Amino acid sequence: MGRIVFLNCFPKDQFSGGIKTTYHHAARLKAQGFDVHVLQPEGPPTRLKETNAQELVCQDVALDGGDVAVFPETLSGWFGDVIRAPLPAKKVIFCQNPYYFFWYCHSKEELEQWGVERIIVPSQWAKRSVQSVLGIDAVDVVQPSIDPALFAAGEKKPRIVSAGWKWDGENHLPPYDRLIRKMLRRKYPALTSVPWFALGDVSEQVVADTMGQSTVCLSLGRLEALGMTALEAMSAECCVVGFHGSGGEDYATAHNGFWHSPEDLEGVVDSLALALEMTENGGIVWQKMRQHGVATARRYHPDVTEKALYKVYSALFS
Repeated sequence: MGRIVFLNCFPKDQFSGGIKTTYHHAARLKAQGFDVHVLQPEGPPTRLKETNAQELVCQDVALDGGDVAVFPETLSGWFGDVIRAPLPAKKVIFCQNPYYFFWYCHSKEELEQWGVERIIVPSQWAKRSVQSVLGIDAVDVVQPSIDPALFAAGEKKPRIVSAGWKWDGENHLPPYDRLIRKMLRRKYPALTSVPWFALGDVSEQVVADTMGQSTVCLSLGRLEALGMTALEAMSAECCVVGFHGSGGEDYATAHNGFWHSPEDLEGVVDSLALALEMTENGGIVWQKMRQHGVATARRYHPDVTEKALYKVYSALFS
């Protein structure tokens, strides 16, 4: 059997969701017995802490006929040049987000001409989207995982946690999380003292701890391939309010959160007030929503991801 080589030639100070997932996939595949390498000439990302993933990094590689080369969906610059080149290895694209893929505007015919054999995406929505927009059938789903031991409920206190960078201020529009907070204070002044925690450039452990100690999560998903923040919050038994983004169609229901259009900010404010009241007072409605949320998050258990990874990559060597 040949090698799996993830082409991750990004600066080491860059650690996007796609890069994080690439290293997670690489480490899990290595644990399953595959010969796995991650090509990153600058060395492993500064924020990558897992030693088993760091050990997979190589500065150079010569691809052979039995290998599988995994490209990111950002096919510009060096990646664009290499994917166009005749390589002995099979070419696969791990498309963390179809919107980035569409932005580079490569057609089905170009991908076939370059020898791309399969595209791997993180959600059923992403699969449908790639198939519909590009007309490509060879798309596999490997969903990301939510570790229930990490994202677990702790000692809760009334607090709203949010990650607002995808709706940050643009074109003279205010940042959504700050605007929603101001609207909540005006409409429900009794809730002014409820603390907020804005997730920024923090570790996964800090995110998990914060969610575990908070009662409500303001989900501001936008152009998502799946939307992990809401799922992590469900696993940590937060009441989720807000937007699910495109990929959230895979899991968002009226039973596991209060979901709104991005234009319905007053509705979001009302739901935040209701969520704070529900989580404070308990009751059967919140109990049911919490149960549905946890059950939804468990569909993204690491075991499910492990099985999908093995199935997809084994097929590439058959």
